[in-house]
Amino acid sequence: MSALSEKKATVQEELSRWRRHLHRYPELSFKEFETTKFIIEELKQMPGVKVEFGREKIGLSTGVIATVGEGDGPVIGLRADIDALPIKETTNVSYQSCHEGVMHACGHDGHTAMLLGAVQVLATINQQTPLSGKVKCIFQPAEETEDDHGKSGAQYMIEAGVLSDVEAVVALHLDPELSVGKVKLCEGLAMANVDTFTAIIRGTGGHGAYPDQTADPIWLTSILLPTLYSLCNRRLSPLEPSVLSIGMIKGGAQTNVIPDSVKLKGTMRTYSEEARQQLEKELRTAIATVDSLGGTTELHVHKGEPALYNNPAVTSILREAIKHRYPTTKCLNKPYGMGGEDFSHMTKQIPGAMLFLGAKKVDKICHLHQPTFDIDERALEIGTQILVHTVLTSFAKGGLSYGT
Repeated sequence: MSALSEKKATVQEELSRWRRHLHRYPELSFKEFETTKFIIEELKQMPGVKVEFGREKIGLSTGVIATVGEGDGPVIGLRADIDALPIKETTNVSYQSCHEGVMHACGHDGHTAMLLGAVQVLATINQQTPLSGKVKCIFQPAEETEDDHGKSGAQYMIEAGVLSDVEAVVALHLDPELSVGKVKLCEGLAMANVDTFTAIIRGTGGHGAYPDQTADPIWLTSILLPTLYSLCNRRLSPLEPSVLSIGMIKGGAQTNVIPDSVKLKGTMRTYSEEARQQLEKELRTAIATVDSLGGTTELHVHKGEPALYNNPAVTSILREAIKHRYPTTKCLNKPYGMGGEDFSHMTKQIPGAMLFLGAKKVDKICHLHQPTFDIDERALEIGTQILVHTVLTSFAKGGLSYGT
């Protein structure tokens, strides 16, 4: 085996070790305390890496910032999310979650491992030939969930000034449906605006034997639902990507008692700001129709992550880095779907881009946010090298103007 092959094997083994440790010990959003400690311990073993953490530095008690290089050139940000989901794992792999009802079902363990790998490789390069700029590696907590203040991890980090000196920011997301050796990368809008709503349909309850004496909120809801489900394909342009889904309906407790209210919760996904505003308007109009049938309503809409916008110049650098390091990679130029990503808060502040990286396991079908989620770990080294070469390509261009 050549020295180069030995080095590659060592990198892959380290990436798998990091990823599997994190997979065994997942932690939910805003509670990634042991995950943060693990990241800090690994970073402190890497030469010349500045490590920062704590609420005063990054806005939250969890999460880490690692900076490599001291050059006067551009500051390039690399971001990985570190939190897990409240899902009971059923993979039965040797590194299955040890925390009941919590698992890394969105690949954040892999994202964290790839960023650790990028720090390690860049730190080694910097020891040999000092980097012309700085690399700010952002291990971000709480991507999956907002807190009681309606904020996710990216927003807290932005408010703390983490991006104040960063010229451009890049992130990777593992894709369990895309084969290893393929990527999704497009310019412009790539993921959806994410808005949620809670509606309360109120009537007057009563005996189930005498519905005529009530304004039955369950009946009112049953009339409302078809209207809600038709809004996207009848009130918005078919050229505008949009989704409205109901995730919760709650009302009643007895077979013979008509309740006085029903609660609905759902999500709205759109790409353009115009469609976002119109869908909310149509939702409000549809909910208000209940009033004409004898009920009353209450509606609260929460605006979550904005649509993910991939800056064309940053996307171009990513393409260039991929072509240089992995010339046979198949790059699919299409949006990533109706999911949301709080990385979009960062790309709304400064130029940035996110890449979806193929990590499909051979002979296994799995999807994001499912209890069977797993990845082909060969993707980890590919992602690490893409991050590294994106930074080096940016530095080689010497303070590129990213535009809008």
